[in-house]
Amino acid sequence: MEGMKICVKMVKKEGFYLRMKINDLRDRISIPEIHLEWREAVESVLLIILSLFLYMSVIFTQFSFVPIMIVTIKRGWKESALYITGASAILIYIMVNSVGRFPFDSTLLLFSPIHYCFQFLGSNLGIKGARFLDYYFLFGVLGVFLGYLVSRNYKLGYVIFSSLCAYVGVVVFILGLSGFIGGFKTYVSAYSHFVDNKISSYITLYLAQIDNYRSILIAKEIDYNLVERKLEAAVEIYKKGVIFGIAPKGGYLIKQIILIFLSILFVKFYFKRKLEKAALNFNIKNYTMNDYWVWALIGSWALVYLNLYINNNLLGIICWNSAVIVSFLFFLRGLAIIKIVADRLKIPKFLQYAVLLFLFFYFFLFFVIIATGIGTADIWLKIQENMDKTRNKRRDA
Repeated sequence: MEGMKICVKMVKKEGFYLRMKINDLRDRISIPEIHLEWREAVESVLLIILSLFLYMSVIFTQFSFVPIMIVTIKRGWKESALYITGASAILIYIMVNSVGRFPFDSTLLLFSPIHYCFQFLGSNLGIKGARFLDYYFLFGVLGVFLGYLVSRNYKLGYVIFSSLCAYVGVVVFILGLSGFIGGFKTYVSAYSHFVDNKISSYITLYLAQIDNYRSILIAKEIDYNLVERKLEAAVEIYKKGVIFGIAPKGGYLIKQIILIFLSILFVKFYFKRKLEKAALNFNIKNYTMNDYWVWALIGSWALVYLNLYINNNLLGIICWNSAVIVSFLFFLRGLAIIKIVADRLKIPKFLQYAVLLFLFFYFFLFFVIIATGIGTADIWLKIQENMDKTRNKRRDA
């Protein structure tokens, strides 16, 4: 009996010792609890769906990267990349299989030569629906990159410059790939042919609609043939002046800068000032640039003048884009001085913005030239520096 009691005590002791070991092992190995953040996950999905709708709307396509920026800031670039990959697959399936009806013709996006690159690559490689990959590469990647830069607390100037470089890199790569696979001359010819055919079809459709009101036009003594000629002339000016003129000579880059800046504003509005990031807290009055940039301004415009005699297309695109971008930097410098003067005169902000919008939309070219001239003149006249000195003297007095 005593032997059995000793055995039972030993078993109990060993069992207790084993439980102590297991508990000690559990304490050493900490298993993190997994929290499924359903609200943020649902919010991210809804934002990606919004991004798809913006893309398919055609009118707001250029802003389809903004929701992706927000998702990247909130959830990180890896999760955002996963979302846009799935969204791209859904988009291609919807577009290729014509699921549902959309209010606008998505082929209008192909008026952009960058969008047309994907169509050109798809037709050469035999990939159906390849043109919708522009959502992933032109908007998805840009949105993730921008959101990542904002989340890392970089300043606005660095965010815009870096994202613009990334955008140019993607565009150059896609254009180079199109030229390598199908030939650059073939691409340009195919793009030009598409633009001509698309514009002709829209003119025919528009004139057919006007023809239904021919009797009304005659009653009001409006020449139908004159309307037709004016429409064709306007379309020709748009094709040569915008699509093959202003756009490749700096128009696309300026458009992209404005889009990036507006996207920052939208993100700031979305977070309702709750997100303290350097890119979201900016003031045009604090904008500065080195005076040595004037040599870049002179050099770029000198190349533009030189190319008027050389007439080289590639050099023309490079020098015009360089001149436009450097001039834009001096435009911001001039805008900063105008803003400082407006604040010194105690002009209400609402009135400042109203006048700015009026000048921007109704006297765009005149306003840009004046502001750029002020920014350039500041190099020698030191307008901003003198105003700062005057303000400091008043404070000291």
